[in-house]
Amino acid sequence: MEFIRRNQWITPLLGVLFIFVMCLPFWMANQHTTHSQSFTKLPAWGAQPAGVVSYAQKDRSSTEGTFMDWNEKHTRNLIQQAKANKATLAKQQQAATAKQQRTQAAQAKANKAAAVTADVAIGNTTPTKLYFTRTKLLSQDNHAQATWTYALSDKERLMLERIVMAEAEGEPYEGKVAVANVVLNRLRSANFPDTIKGVLYQKYQFSPVSNGRFERVTPNADSVKAVREALQGHKEVPDNTYYFVSLSLATDFAIPNSQTVVKKIGHHTFYK
Repeated sequence: MEFIRRNQWITPLLGVLFIFVMCLPFWMANQHTTHSQSFTKLPAWGAQPAGVVSYAQKDRSSTEGTFMDWNEKHTRNLIQQAKANKATLAKQQQAATAKQQRTQAAQAKANKAAAVTADVAIGNTTPTKLYFTRTKLLSQDNHAQATWTYALSDKERLMLERIVMAEAEGEPYEGKVAVANVVLNRLRSANFPDTIKGVLYQKYQFSPVSNGRFERVTPNADSVKAVREALQGHKEVPDNTYYFVSLSLATDFAIPNSQTVVKKIGHHTFYK
């Protein structure tokens, strides 16, 4: 106490120190709270603050946008090219179809004109009556030797032309004449019908008659000419030849197995 009385300035100093010591905990607590709030506001490591876009993000966004634009443009171009190719192909097909139709029409017209020309050229000598003996067809010059005759109508002449066209369209000219010879040989024979229609429509004899091709064909110039020559007495096979078969297409080999081969012309083999 004596020391304090001698040094009275120490008393206020001690009061100040006491107050400082008592307030120190409250001040430290307040500072801790403030620092904690400051730390919680800091972004995570490596993260960008809100509202800030890095150069990498800007570059990636720009690249993605450029790729999407290119991809969309490329897709549109592909679609347009596909449509253009389809339109071009359709035009080419239409042009090819039109050309084919024009070619077919021109060919049909040419065939018709050729048939008319052939008909005119030999029309004056086309027989309307056929002369036969018991064993053969006679030429018009030898009609005096005939033992019987057959009046030929225009309809029957057309039927002969059609069967020659249907049976031998792709065959040599001689083969066409031979087909007409076979029909006329059957007309003469007592073993077959006595009319041209009867011969042609006899069951299971001529496949074009059975399948309808006979009614659909239009005889060409060679078929018309071949029939005319056969009617005039021109023969590529003998008078006793009654059958012909395309061995490459045949499904029934009864004729080849039972009859005698006479001649082979093109794809047809003729039998007696």
